[in-house]
Amino acid sequence: MNTKAIKGYFSIVALAAISFSANAQVPDKLIDPANMDLNVKPGDDFYNYASGTWIRNNPVPPKETRWGSFNMLRDFNINAVKGLLADAAGDKSAAAGSVKRRVGDFYKAAMDSTAIEKLGYTPIKSDLQRVRQLANIQAILDHVTQLRVSGVAAPMYGFSVGQDRKNVTKYAVQLSQGGTTLPNRDYYLKDDSRSAQIR
Repeated sequence: MNTKAIKGYFSIVALAAISFSANAQVPDKLIDPANMDLNVKPGDDFYNYASGTWIRNNPVPPKETRWGSFNMLRDFNINAVKGLLADAAGDKSAAAGSVKRRVGDFYKAAMDSTAIEKLGYTPIKSDLQRVRQLANIQAILDHVTQLRVSGVAAPMYGFSVGQDRKNVTKYAVQLSQGGTTLPNRDYYLKDDSRSAQIR
């Protein structure tokens, strides 16, 4: 799998989404008094004074655990990107090799669950064989290095640069546990019929 090409596709999609959202309507006012509850004294409850009407008019949807303008922005962006991808996938006139055609083909391939199920683990079989051949610590470290270079994020450990927790005016190199990305232990150990069916 060519991870550079995949990153390129996602970069194109992200740029298209930014372009799409840049053309979205911008509100005239940064602070809209219609969202405020002017019946509340700001000294008693500033939160409801500043946002009370908006909160009443925008209840938390049943499928969400919280709700706010950033959730709305997230949903807008998800739908915008999905629309761009679906448009690219459905455009039969896009020239072979063009960005639109490649993005559309990539999206169609990702959505083709029948083909994915038919392939099974064949696309990663060679990767699994390489893992099976790791015989010592040095081989594991070399493999982790190869994974990082090929674009696999955080195998075994995370590596980043962030604010120093002891001195926020400086940045420090940070290592973190990479995790196994496996489910909760109950996924493997529960023996009820539903858990067995999921497995």
